Amino acid sequence: MAAPVPAIATHPDRAQIEIGLANGVSLRGLSKRYGLDPAQLSRYRKSHMSDELILRLRVRGLQSDEELGKIREIESKSLLDHLTYQRSRLYTVADRAASIKHDEAEIRAIEAAGRASERIGRLLGELGATSITNNNVQINLMQSPEWHNIRTEIVQALKPHPAAWQSVIKALERIEQVDHPRLLEGVRVA
Repeated sequence: MAAPVPAIATHPDRAQIEIGLANGVSLRGLSKRYGLDPAQLSRYRKSHMSDELILRLRVRGLQSDEELGKIREIESKSLLDHLTYQRSRLYTVADRAASIKHDEAEIRAIEAAGRASERIGRLLGELGATSITNNNVQINLMQSPEWHNIRTEIVQALKPHPAAWQSVIKALERIEQVDHPRLLEGVRVA
């Protein structure tokens, strides 16, 4: 029987957790920041992080501020993509639950999508995305926390009109799948 996969291995902030572990960030600090048990973090570092990985992830004193900035940019974009994908999947779950009139499941999925939107908003705030003044900025509406509110309101407003609701759900799913077509293949509305 295969050993269970540690929660950290599938955690959305895995890269940041591993970087913190490799650089000696306190287990208590990592525990509070990512909602994990300190013992779990310690076991993960000892059992799942090779010495080579730890050396590659050590950033203090080994890389310039410019290199560290680039690493942060790459990791932040990866996290943003993951959160956007996760939120899209949660919307699909909410739409399916609504189509079979399972209100409790729909509410849970919408609440989870809202939490993903909040995390996206915090990440965008940390990246300073709200203060970009470049004239060539490309805005991805689906990554903005406001999109969650707009989408939820539209879907709720159309519930009394099943045919229109179904058409809008299909259109939203087509639009939301553009960012991750390989990951969402085969997803369809009933």
